[in-house]
Formats: sequence, structure tokens, C-alpha cells
Amino acid sequence: MGKVVAAATVGIRSLAESVRAAFRERIGDERFAVWFGDASWLDGADGQRPGVVIRAGHGVTHEWLRRTFRAEVEAVVGQVGVRGVQVLWEPADQVASDEGAARPLAVVRPPEEPRSPAAEPPRRLGRGLQRLDDFVAGSGNRMALAAVEMAASRPGQMSPTVIHGPSGVGKTHLLEGCCSRFRERHPNASAVFLSAEQFTTGFLQALHGSGLPGFRRTCRSAELLVVDDLQFFVGKRATLQELQQTIEVIQRQGGQVVLGCDREPDALPELGAELLTRLRGGMIARLQPGDYDVRRGIVAAVCRSRGLVVPDEVTDYVATHMTRHARELQGAVNRLEATSSMLGVPISLGLAEEALVDLVRSSGRSVRLAEIEQAVCAAFGLARGSLQSSGRARSVSHARMLAMFLARKHTHAALSEISGFFGRRSHSTVITAQKSVSQWLAEGTRIVLAEAAWDAGEAIRRVEDILRAG
Repeated sequence: MGKVVAAATVGIRSLAESVRAAFRERIGDERFAVWFGDASWLDGADGQRPGVVIRAGHGVTHEWLRRTFRAEVEAVVGQVGVRGVQVLWEPADQVASDEGAARPLAVVRPPEEPRSPAAEPPRRLGRGLQRLDDFVAGSGNRMALAAVEMAASRPGQMSPTVIHGPSGVGKTHLLEGCCSRFRERHPNASAVFLSAEQFTTGFLQALHGSGLPGFRRTCRSAELLVVDDLQFFVGKRATLQELQQTIEVIQRQGGQVVLGCDREPDALPELGAELLTRLRGGMIARLQPGDYDVRRGIVAAVCRSRGLVVPDEVTDYVATHMTRHARELQGAVNRLEATSSMLGVPISLGLAEEALVDLVRSSGRSVRLAEIEQAVCAAFGLARGSLQSSGRARSVSHARMLAMFLARKHTHAALSEISGFFGRRSHSTVITAQKSVSQWLAEGTRIVLAEAAWDAGEAIRRVEDILRAG
């Protein structure tokens, strides 16, 4: 086995770095992060021959990685301009036990560039793991923020933790922030961050490549397992069973599982009764779209991170007109920065009004009546077409009134168009529905929807979550 060369030898040290960079570019950031996110790439030597030592994987996983990626690693070795390079593979767990090293944090994200602790610049969105300290808190997300803070600080006390909400409300930020906080509080513990697609791909590759024990060891030995996009598992029976067993093992060991989803778990009965019961036994927290104060805080934070000087009136303008999600706010700041640079003028309210005119128009785009019908039926398990029927049962009539209320709120359709779409003869039906739902909201009334009682406000939020998720 090759001898590891001291890192002080800069000339040799750059060999492993060069091979690592070329290999990462060859297989792509995502695959590299999944399989080599916690690997060590070291310079080695065998007599007079230079070498690269790759310490990756544990047990069977290591052998699978070596067989699967050996040819691709050797292919990029020829690109570094050094002849006779040997590639040596070592299992990471064996080396760690020999050297008494702490277990690594296996986060499925590209590693951050080293920075000076004495003068750390503001963290830019989208680079490395985001932090909880940078999350803009408001009335609609404080519960979710508190849930992930507890998961990171006191793992296992409320597991599994599920964070749910439509796209663009900050789920990924919270999940990454959970990993960052966990790493700060428990530097010697192990954590794994995967999207549901990465979990599925890794499981199927391991299953077909006889690497299942290694895959399970990687996921189930983690003190923190974070999996995003829970809804992706719907319809994948074998992967769902694997996830459920993984959650059970981690919980028995006192570990923490955190899951992200674009809707509340109860809206996904396809996950199965057993898994849903286990999720209900943990902590479920909803992320709502940011209110004005949250949106304003996000705009201000993005501008600060980029060193942009933006008047308060511009921040107010963006927060007022970009109301759908955080990515829309970031896109508006991108447009302002680019326009200001192109014209060579400072950012002002007049510039913002001109530069963002099409984005403001797009943000205010209304949804279609058919989309509202689909969302109401999906939210409460109603059959398609039931809202247009003549049925007078409360489970249908209340849902129909709710749909009419939302149609008035989210579309530009005329009263007659709304009443006709939902099978009513007179537009006065829509006016009555709007008044009734408004009264329900004011009085906190519980209504019957698909044979179950719902708080009117929560029922509306559930439908609007589905509308935002598309």
C-alpha cells in the first residue's frame, strides 16, 4: 500500500487535488457528493512512483465504489499531466479506526471553500450549507425553525421531524441549517443529507450491485439523517419500506430523522398507514409563505450578502409585489443588480419599477378555476366532478363553497363564470358562499369536508399549499 506523503509537500499535494477536481467534473457534482462527499483524497508514493490514495466507503460500500468508479478515476488520471500515477483505494472506516479519528460528517453538498475565521464574509445564498442564523423568521415559520433547532441540538427527542410547505418557502434552507447546527453542536457525530431521489437511486444501485449492507450501514448508522422531498417516495413501494425501516433503526439507536415535504404527510396517504403513524408520533411543522416582514427581511439579507446599496423604498417595493416565494425575491434582486450594472446607475425606486415590471405582472398571475377545483378535491379526497354535482351533503356543499371563495380570491373570473363552472344557475350563489366562508374565518368555525371536520382557516391554507406546489 502506498505511503501517504506529508501535506507540506505542495508539489505532490496538488496531484490528489487535481485528480479529485477532474473526477468531480467528470461524474457531476450531485453524484460526487452522494458517493464521495466524505471521502479523503491524499497524495501517496510507492518508491519513486507518485500515487493518489482514495479513502472512501465502508465495508461493502467501499468495494462497490472501487468497482463502479475505478475506470473513471483512472481515466481522469491521464489528464493531470503526471506519468505513472498509481490509484490506491482504502476503506474510510478502517483508516478511521486505525488512527482514532472522529467519524466524518457525510453531507451531500459540495464542500465549502476554506475561509479565514478572522474575517469571514457574509455567506452567499446557494454556496455550501446554509445556516439557521441566516434564516428570516416570521409568524408563519417560527414553529418549523424551532423544530429543526431542537432536532439539531437535542437529537432523538422529537424524531422524526417533518417540515412541510410549498416550494420556495425555505424548506431546503432549514434542512441545510439543521445539518450546520448539528455539526456545530456535535462535531464528532455523523450525519447524512440526501434528497429522496438520491436515497432512491442509492438504494436501487446498492440492491442491484450487491452493496445493500454498505448502503444501509451508511444511512442507518447516522446520528442525523435528513431526507428532502418526501413526496418523491409515493409509488415506490420497495424504497418506502427501506425508508421506514431506516427510520425505525435510527430511532431505536436514539438518532434523529428530519424530513422535508411539499405538503403535510396526511395529504399523501400513498405513504402507507404505518409510516404515517410513525411520522405523526414525531414532530410535524408547517412552513407558510413569508408575510411582508419575512419577505422584506429576505430581500435585505440578499442585498447585504452581495454588498448592494438598496434604498428602503426599493426593499419595500420588492417585498410588496413579489409575494409568492423566496426564489422570486432573489430573482428580483438579480434583475436589479444586473440592470444597475448595465446602465451604470444606482438602484432606485424608479429603476426598480421599470426593471421589474414583467416580474411584478407575473407574480400577480391568477390561477384557473379548474386548478382550484383540482386542489380542493385533492386536499380533501373528493372525486373529480363532485363540486359540480347537485349534491347537498355538507361534505360536498362546504367544499364547493370553499372553492367558490378561493375562486374569488385567486382568479379574475366573473361571478357568473364561477357559478357556471361549479354547476350553479345564479351568481348569487357565489356571493352567498363568499359571505359564508368569510364568516367561518371570522368565527373560527369548523366545517365538514369529506366526512371530516376542519378548521376553516386551516382548510383554506391546505388548498392554497397545493395550489402553490402546482
